[in-house]
Amino acid sequence: MPINFVPDAGDVLICDFADGEPPEMTKTRRVVVMSPRCRTRFPSTFLVVPLSKTPPIPREVCHCDFRPGAYAFFDRIETIWAKADMITCVAARRLDRVKMNGRYTGCRIRKDDLERVRRSVLHALGIGHWREVEVMVRSASVSLNDST
Repeated sequence: MPINFVPDAGDVLICDFADGEPPEMTKTRRVVVMSPRCRTRFPSTFLVVPLSKTPPIPREVCHCDFRPGAYAFFDRIETIWAKADMITCVAARRLDRVKMNGRYTGCRIRKDDLERVRRSVLHALGIGHWREVEVMVRSASVSLNDST
């Protein structure tokens, strides 16, 4: 059943990637929502980073780990990996809440962990640091102002 609410950045949901084809994600798995709550431009779509128990080979800066037992809704024995190099935009119809002990529950990672995943996304996009983003935005702004 698709979600009927707007998730916030850091929420952990289930995403159905079943119609994907390798090397895309191809099965139902947990994801961390990256998009802010106010998605007015593309409503009912959300940026998500897939989570996996399969360790990345090789491990890169765009991969973020959650140690066993870090959260009750993650595996207590195996490390969970946020694979930021697989960030994607999905429709709300693909998303559902996490079930724990047969009941739907709200799951969210802590703010510091969300920042770690965000940094991993920046590295996946080739933008290693926020300062680089700021410089790019300023440069683009100066270029636009010079051309007018």
